[in-house]
Amino acid sequence: MRWKRTASLVLLAFSLLLRLSAQQAGAAVGWHNGEWQFGIRGPGNWYADANSFLRVYDELQVPEGGWTVVGAFSDNGFPEPRTIVNASWEIRRGMAPGNGGEIVASGVTPAIQGPDPSVTAKKYPAAEIPLHFRIQVDNLRVQLPPGHYWFSVTPVSDNKVHVSATLGANAVGLDRTGLGMTLIDRPEGPRFAILESTTSRPGQLGMAQHCAQGVIIAK
Repeated sequence: MRWKRTASLVLLAFSLLLRLSAQQAGAAVGWHNGEWQFGIRGPGNWYADANSFLRVYDELQVPEGGWTVVGAFSDNGFPEPRTIVNASWEIRRGMAPGNGGEIVASGVTPAIQGPDPSVTAKKYPAAEIPLHFRIQVDNLRVQLPPGHYWFSVTPVSDNKVHVSATLGANAVGLDRTGLGMTLIDRPEGPRFAILESTTSRPGQLGMAQHCAQGVIIAK
């Protein structure tokens, strides 16, 4: 029976991936901080309301010519399978440690929940597949001139959701490492703090200080 359950999970993940890919027609990933690394748990990434959240911001550089952002996503790990239907997202500029800068665009909107494309049975145990998801917001239309920005995609959920940590594997970006500054924010502070290493127990691999998030731009 166990192999049947595993096969069902794989088929579910594949169908979700096809659904997610269909939503990205006519667009491309403009920047992605990198894929999740097995063995490293990322920081909390959840939004209950304006007074209760833990949000992760990653820095990116918009090149000459600017971007039209049509979507954004974060890869997250859950302790058990769950369904996310909304996400709180923000794009900011002028951020720095202790300084939230200014909001360029934001919202709490419907989200697409699909499998994390980097978590496959070929790379990791099949049991990991239903615990890792890409949470994506689409149908955005945000014009970003060239410059530095920070963004976050935070599932509307309880505090058991964690954004995936990354060391920059297969990142997409101007320097192909994808790794800019990562800041975290929570109402009880410290506000907009630098993300420390996500290594928290013996046996973890590497010292991740960045998270698996990305933006989708019009082609």
